[in-house]
Amino acid sequence: MAVCRMMISISVPEPIRRAIFPALGVLLLALLWQLGFILGGPFVLPAPLAVARCLARLARTGALWQPALVTTGHVLAGYALGSAAGLALGLAGGLARGLGAMLDSMSRLILGVPHIIWVVLALFWFGPVGEVVVFTAAIGIAPLVFAGALAGMRAAQPEFDELAAAFNLPRRQYFWEIRLPQVAVVLVPALATGLGLAWKIALMAEIFSGSTGIGGQIAAMRAYLDTVGTMAWVVVALGLLLLTDLLLAKLIAALPLKG
Repeated sequence: MAVCRMMISISVPEPIRRAIFPALGVLLLALLWQLGFILGGPFVLPAPLAVARCLARLARTGALWQPALVTTGHVLAGYALGSAAGLALGLAGGLARGLGAMLDSMSRLILGVPHIIWVVLALFWFGPVGEVVVFTAAIGIAPLVFAGALAGMRAAQPEFDELAAAFNLPRRQYFWEIRLPQVAVVLVPALATGLGLAWKIALMAEIFSGSTGIGGQIAAMRAYLDTVGTMAWVVVALGLLLLTDLLLAKLIAALPLKG
C-alpha cells in the first residue's frame, strides 16, 4: 500500500528566526522568576504579574520616563567617554610597544580597583551630582575597551601588512580593509561587554549617590521594603539595556568593516 506524505514548507522571515532563541531565553528567565515567587514568596521575589501592573502604573502616571532618561543619559555619556579613551589609548599602545606596556600596567591597576571605591572617590571629587555616575561608568569600562583595542593591535597579522606594502595600498584603504577588521575581531566583543558593564556600574553609582535616575528609584523602593517597585525598576533598566545593546549592534553592523 502506497502512503502519500505531504510536506508543508513554511517560510519564516530571517529576522523572526534570529529572534526566536533570544526570546526563548527571556521566557525561560520569566519562568524561573515565577518559580522563585512560588517557592520563596513575595518578599523574596514578587510575582511577575504584580511587577507588570506596577510598570503599567508608572508608565500611565508618567513617573517612568524622567528616571529612565536620566539613567540612559548617564550610561551613554560614561560609555562614550570610557570607550573613546580606551580605544584611543589601546590603538596608541599597539603602535608603540613601550607605551603599550606602560598603559597596560596602569590599566590593570585601575581595573583592579572595585567600582564602589571609584563611587566613593567621585563623591568626594564631584559631590552628589550626575558627574559621579558618568565618571564611574567611564573609568569602569575604559580598561576593558583598552584591553580589547590593544589585543587587536597586537594580533595583527604581519603578512597582511607586507602584502599591503607590496601592492602600495593607500593608507586609508589599508586602515579600513586590513587593519581595522583585525582589531574589530577583539574590540567588538569588548565594546558589547562594556555596554552591559556600564549599565551595572551606573545603576550602582546612582544608588549610592542619591541620583534621580533609576538607581535612585531603586534605593527609595529598598528603603520602603517595596520588592514590587524594586523589581519594576530593575525590569526597566534591563529593558533599556537590551534596547541600547540592540542599537549598538546595529551601529557596529553598519560600519564599513570588510573582513
